[in-house]
Amino acid sequence: MINVVEKIDDFKTLNEMGKSGGVVFFGSTYFSRMNINELANNEEMGGKIYDRSVQGLKLVDSFKLLDSGVYELNPAKVFVNFGEEECASENFNADEFINKYEWLLLNLHRNCKNSKTYIVSVVASGKNASDVNSRLESLAKETGCTFINVTKEAFENLGFEKVFNVLKPYMRVFPVSFAQAMQMA
Repeated sequence: MINVVEKIDDFKTLNEMGKSGGVVFFGSTYFSRMNINELANNEEMGGKIYDRSVQGLKLVDSFKLLDSGVYELNPAKVFVNFGEEECASENFNADEFINKYEWLLLNLHRNCKNSKTYIVSVVASGKNASDVNSRLESLAKETGCTFINVTKEAFENLGFEKVFNVLKPYMRVFPVSFAQAMQMA
């Protein structure tokens, strides 16, 4: 069981050292295992990267962490990745999940007014995940977000580095130089 109060305290402590205008990764198990900060160490991202993901966190519980996990950092970009735990549940209700996701996005838009939000596909196997990813892609279009599908890279066992490389162009908080563009090609 996730101790949400403990996580809130952890995030508040980390935020004391944080700077606004960075990039926040806010999600569940996949993001928490990805070690985003380690992967970003060798990159010129142009801003700070904060991983506010929690192993096993469900979307319904994520609302309790928005203040300390996202809002306090006043990010330029937010990457959201929820759904693994929900899609694996026997009593999964896709309509309820999408409604909660939409509510999460609305809260992010209201409280991070100058922020761009990216929805990262659910990294799980099965029909539930496939259906949810298709609906999340539509939701992204409806809400002014960008949908990033990393399912192929995640399931072809290409590792976190390949998924990170898919996300990397969206993470930059400044334009890329010609040399950086050539490295991405």
